[in-house]
Amino acid sequence: MANKDGYIEPGKSSNFSPSQRPSPELDYGCSPWILSSQCASDLYDAGVKLWRKEDLVDIEAQLARSFETEYFTVRRIDGIVACIKNPMYRIQTPIWVPRLKTQGYWHLVRIKPAGPPETYLCPCILEWRNQTVPKYEGVIENSKSLFEEKRQLWNKSITCELFRAQLQRLLNTAKRRVTKVVCFGLGDMVTKTGEWEMSHRRETEQQASETSEVEESWLQHAMALTMAEVIRHNSGSSVQLKAQDPGYREQTNEILSESGFEIVGKCGAGGFAEVDENTLVFSAFAGTAISEVLADIARPALVITTGGEKTFSDHNKVFFDAESPRTRQMWREYSISHFAVPFPEQELFESLNQMSIRTRMPAPEGTR
Repeated sequence: MANKDGYIEPGKSSNFSPSQRPSPELDYGCSPWILSSQCASDLYDAGVKLWRKEDLVDIEAQLARSFETEYFTVRRIDGIVACIKNPMYRIQTPIWVPRLKTQGYWHLVRIKPAGPPETYLCPCILEWRNQTVPKYEGVIENSKSLFEEKRQLWNKSITCELFRAQLQRLLNTAKRRVTKVVCFGLGDMVTKTGEWEMSHRRETEQQASETSEVEESWLQHAMALTMAEVIRHNSGSSVQLKAQDPGYREQTNEILSESGFEIVGKCGAGGFAEVDENTLVFSAFAGTAISEVLADIARPALVITTGGEKTFSDHNKVFFDAESPRTRQMWREYSISHFAVPFPEQELFESLNQMSIRTRMPAPEGTR
């Protein structure tokens, strides 16, 4: 019962009549984050999509014209539109550029976002990337010829031959016409290894050169070209090859365009709208929630990726391309196979052992 000051004494009964309320009233648990995360969970369970193609196309267009955009607008999952002020509005030579950052399921229901409460229900927010260090450090000379050398090394490898054969088999079993390859987050191809990374590599006795940070990117883009070639040979018709990575520098865009790629979604959003049921999606170690976006907007014919299978890291942090309830449901529609690099080429292509290839299965009879 309450004492003379109106407080409930510890251990005492808190039975009081409906007209009485304990005093003071404590609402410290009713934080904006707790309320927001519960709302997000309810909307998610009700089937509300986190991402829609039209929203991704819209935010890509807004970011592309950031010089003249005073406020960016982002749709929250509760239908409210958040307005975000542009700090680089009308700045002639901005050192900060806006890019899209996804906030997937776990960032809406479990991991408190870093932004203000008004952004807690935003499936994507803006992050600002400083361009001073990349401009200062410059680019790798002869990047195009070095990429071509890596591509030739890949094309002549046993690993490439095995990959071609495996992809050909999967295309034959998929019984679905593939007309385009859309790549996400394959990495910039011209940025030099930074000073800190060079020192760290030397200290840990790893290979340290100005190309250390881009060699995986060269390999992944070479693989994408192989995918397009195999599909083209399989179908006998042309194949679109598209790539999205907001980290691409202009020199990378030029190299890729000359190699047959179409650069899409320079700000990190528009490329998702390119994906449909006749698409092969390729991503490797991407820093965004690619699998979750796909679960909401499309069911591509094939998905080749290093992510989407795990949720939490050793430190209980969520992976960028983490599994979620919807991705788990989506992957039930796909068969999965893994790719193994032959022993003699493990040192050259070891990272490819982490890749999986998912092929969409035909819909069961009676559900088509």
